[in-house]
Amino acid sequence: MKQSTMRAVICHGYGRQHRFDPAVPIPAIGPGEVLVRVDAAGVCAADRMMYAGTAPWDIEFPFIPGHEFTGTVVDLGEGAAELHELSLGDRTVAELDVTTGEDYYTRRGLYHLTNRMKVFGSSLDGAWAEYLRYPAQAVVHRVPDTVSTAAACYTEPLANAIHGVERATIEFSHVVVVSGGGAIGMGMLQAARLKTPRQLILIDPNQAKRELGRTLGADSSFHPDDPDLRTAVLDLTDGRGCDVYLEAAGATASFQVGLELIRKRGTLVVFGVYAEPATVDLNTFGEFKELDVRGGHLAPFTYAIALDLMSRGLIDGDACVTHEYPLEEFIDALEPAAGDGPPRVKAVLRPGS
Repeated sequence: MKQSTMRAVICHGYGRQHRFDPAVPIPAIGPGEVLVRVDAAGVCAADRMMYAGTAPWDIEFPFIPGHEFTGTVVDLGEGAAELHELSLGDRTVAELDVTTGEDYYTRRGLYHLTNRMKVFGSSLDGAWAEYLRYPAQAVVHRVPDTVSTAAACYTEPLANAIHGVERATIEFSHVVVVSGGGAIGMGMLQAARLKTPRQLILIDPNQAKRELGRTLGADSSFHPDDPDLRTAVLDLTDGRGCDVYLEAAGATASFQVGLELIRKRGTLVVFGVYAEPATVDLNTFGEFKELDVRGGHLAPFTYAIALDLMSRGLIDGDACVTHEYPLEEFIDALEPAAGDGPPRVKAVLRPGS
């Protein structure tokens, strides 16, 4: 490779401290490591929280953001081809979390919960750049030929969504509500559809997202303030409430709606990231409803599932990538969507454009 520098976005701190840099050194790779040319990099709600200064994480700056990505292999360190089963030119995605040792969680297969972890787009430089280095410990997946670049970039949020659906243990008879029509919510909607519940309902305040949700498998969709939502759920369940509520909006108001709609002994999966704490009546969890409340975090063992489902046409990743931007226009991708254009479900940056 003749060039020694690349274009990249650097995050220097919370609260609009992202800067475009046209001359960042291209990462050097060592044994077991892989260098990829970034084909597309997603913009996550977590990235927007960092940009807005509302993120809840303690992170060391500076770093290159970008934990949703797909890239083409351009260089392989010593032993990397055998370690990762890769060749030059392979299209890839790598899992967000890179474990750095063993502990209580990794020994039990819960590698997504370990504290011995580094993360692309924070503790490891991410993909808002022309090139990206995969460490030797990274879990790398090849992208099937039938999966487009845009859909491949959707793998990470879809893998998260699948993990959330797996946490919910959906049954054929269930009435399932998905709250939030963002990237994870739309992934949950499609993954939950494959579980064939009796009814699948999407909640989102954006009409265009509600319409998209219906094309992707929702039986019905509602604004969260629509009184017909409560009526529909109660009518479907003989007044009990929904069996499963998947919270993917990342809004405390959505969590409150879930507590209202869920039946006794129902399952509520919390997968959002929240900018503020929620105030709830704890009696709802025990005394009144005996709820099963489950958290959802990252995507253990679900990246390969996400790629397989998209490759077989069972989940539409392309429909969820609604906006694309050149790397230099990253601020447009971070700022709240405005106007009457198509709903912004997943925005991606194209570093090569």
